[in-house]
Amino acid sequence: MLLHVCYTKNEMSNEYKTIHEFDFNLICEFYSNMERQGPGSPDVTLKALSFIDSLTDKSLIADIGCGTGDQTLLQAKSMKQSYTTSIKNFTAIHFSSQKR
Repeated sequence: MLLHVCYTKNEMSNEYKTIHEFDFNLICEFYSNMERQGPGSPDVTLKALSFIDSLTDKSLIADIGCGTGDQTLLQAKSMKQSYTTSIKNFTAIHFSSQKR
C-alpha cells in the first residue's frame, strides 16, 4: 500500500501534488519482527498503568493503534476482569500475522 501524505495545491491549475510518498508495507515489515513498537518494557508498561487512578479491573479500555498488541496483552493479563478493544490498521495486522 502506497500512502501519500502532505498535499500542496497549485492555484493556477487547481491540481494537488504530493510532497511525500512512502510505502506503508516497509513500515509493517520493519515492525513485524519486533516484540514492541515503542520504548519501554513490560515492567514500564505496568508501572505506567499504575499511574491511572481511575483504572480498575472492570474498566472498559480502547487501545487505538495497538501495534502488534504486546502491550495490550500485558494489560489484559494483568487486569483479567477488564474489557479491552484493540484497533490497528488491517494491513499491518495482516502483514504481521503472515510473518508469525
